Amino acid sequence: MDKFNFDSLRIFDLTFPGHWLEGEDRNQAFQIAHVLQMIQDLFIEAVSSCALLRPLTSENIREYLERTETHKETPYERCLNAVYAKAFIFALDGIEKLMCRLVTNYSAPEKVKHLHEEYQKLFGHLKHMRDSAIHIEDRGRGKTRKQQPLKTHIVALGCFIERRCVFTGEDGKQYEIEISESTLKQVKSIIQAVINSYPWLEESKIIF
Repeated sequence: MDKFNFDSLRIFDLTFPGHWLEGEDRNQAFQIAHVLQMIQDLFIEAVSSCALLRPLTSENIREYLERTETHKETPYERCLNAVYAKAFIFALDGIEKLMCRLVTNYSAPEKVKHLHEEYQKLFGHLKHMRDSAIHIEDRGRGKTRKQQPLKTHIVALGCFIERRCVFTGEDGKQYEIEISESTLKQVKSIIQAVINSYPWLEESKIIF
């Protein structure tokens, strides 16, 4: 496998305006900062997964077929795109869940509530994709959690259309996400706005 230049991903760095959050309740301030850190960690996973994805395109299909037919590519290599796609989906879905905790558990600023709603509109469907990926024992057999047949004859379990990954949800609908820099820029914009919505005590610092 080729070595990837991860320095090129620094364009997705998130900036924290300070080291500590303001607030008389220091325990809550610590918990909020911890949740924001976990959101950043998941975003880093999504960025890395996107960078490592090697989609099948019209430009490289001939090379792919040649490698497959001559057995130059092992099954272990072929499964990597699926691994990266699931990591991407799980990370972005996890970010939504952590934002939900900020809103429901820690009296988030009104702006954070609106940002969470915006994130849900863009990526709320990832829950259906994540559930199908997790419950492969049901979805792979065309079943719901209650063992009823899916309302579709086409079941997609991590199928790719170049950079778009598709899963069939429990409701029988097809859900997809584009694993791309464009998607990451949308996510970064919302996360950075969430971070900036809180009052910070110290000077600007990038936290890794």
